Amino acid sequence: MPQTSPPRATTGYEPSDGARHTGPHNCPSGMNHWVRTVGALAPLVIGELVKDPEQKWRFIRITSVLLAVASEASYAHRIHQERHERPERLRDQSEQRMR
Repeated sequence: MPQTSPPRATTGYEPSDGARHTGPHNCPSGMNHWVRTVGALAPLVIGELVKDPEQKWRFIRITSVLLAVASEASYAHRIHQERHERPERLRDQSEQRMR
C-alpha cells in the first residue's frame, strides 16, 4: 500500500495526553465549567427568588465572590496536581528512552 503522507520526524518529544487537552479554558475535572455555569445563572435565579432590590444585589455580590473563590481553588488544586505528577511523568519518559 503506498504511503500517502511523508513520515513524521522523530523529535524525541511526544506530548502527553494531558498536554493536548489542557489550556486556559479546559479543566480536566470540569469544575470550572460548572462554576461558570452557576455564575451565569445565579443572577437570574436570585432575581426570581428575591424580590427586594437591596437583598437581591447583596446576594448577587456574595454569590460572585464565592464563585470567584471556588474558581481560584479549583485552579490552585489543578496546578498542585500537575506539579505533583510532573516528576513522575518525566521519570517515566526518561526510563522509556533508556530502553
